[in-house]
Amino acid sequence: MYGPYRLYVVLPLFVIGLVLGGSGLALAASANISHAYQSSTTFPSGFLVSLDAAKDNNILAANSATSNRLVGVVVEANDSLVAIDSASSLVQVATSGVAEVLVSDVNGTIKSGDQVAVSPFSGIGMKSEPGARLIGLAQSSLNSRESGAVSKAVADKDGKQQTLKVGFVRVSIAIGTAPVAGAEAQQSSLQQAAKMLTGHNVSTARIVVSSVIAVIAIIALVTLIYTSIYGTLIAIGRNPLARGSIFQALFSIIGLVVLTASVAMATIYLIIR
Repeated sequence: MYGPYRLYVVLPLFVIGLVLGGSGLALAASANISHAYQSSTTFPSGFLVSLDAAKDNNILAANSATSNRLVGVVVEANDSLVAIDSASSLVQVATSGVAEVLVSDVNGTIKSGDQVAVSPFSGIGMKSEPGARLIGLAQSSLNSRESGAVSKAVADKDGKQQTLKVGFVRVSIAIGTAPVAGAEAQQSSLQQAAKMLTGHNVSTARIVVSSVIAVIAIIALVTLIYTSIYGTLIAIGRNPLARGSIFQALFSIIGLVVLTASVAMATIYLIIR
């Protein structure tokens, strides 16, 4: 865990220059598809970026505060399999495929197969933790003995120093959110059933409202069916000659029951979908 390293910590961009220039690491061409975005800042390759909420088609460095708008990884236009709108004045951002991502060991050693997430350090990834915003799956490793990784002392908001390893790992881009451990086990049986029906988590409030509607509908339908059948039997016993009209009335009631059940089911579905 990265403890106090929250939104207040930003890794200076000159660290990236150390990694790129001092380590001698050459970024290999990656099989990815990139899109062009505007930015008032120059970003190095491997930087994680998010959409700028204040400006259309603009990007800014991704960190814990902007991770919900994570869009991809900065790449060179000639490193992409397909570069869309590859103008020199725009920043190419890989949104799918495989790319080199700048990461640190702030949340532990990254191994091949680990999920890589946005960190509190602007533009830098880290080993994922439950609930973190993911950039994808690591296909190479980063540890303290990794060739090409450099050490850099950084300070948190309280001025405490910590030395981190910063370097590149190849990542298969798949933006998403890391599952929270035990979340499925903490869900009620109704929540799990609703998730099976809808394919996503449903809030407790919606499930409660849907359950109330279902109970009311069931009580109303059972009462209607029971009274209609009971009344039909009594009516036929009293007047057998009117059997045709009595059954016709019964079929009308059955149609009303089917309509009521359909409306109740459609209402429940619209609430929990």
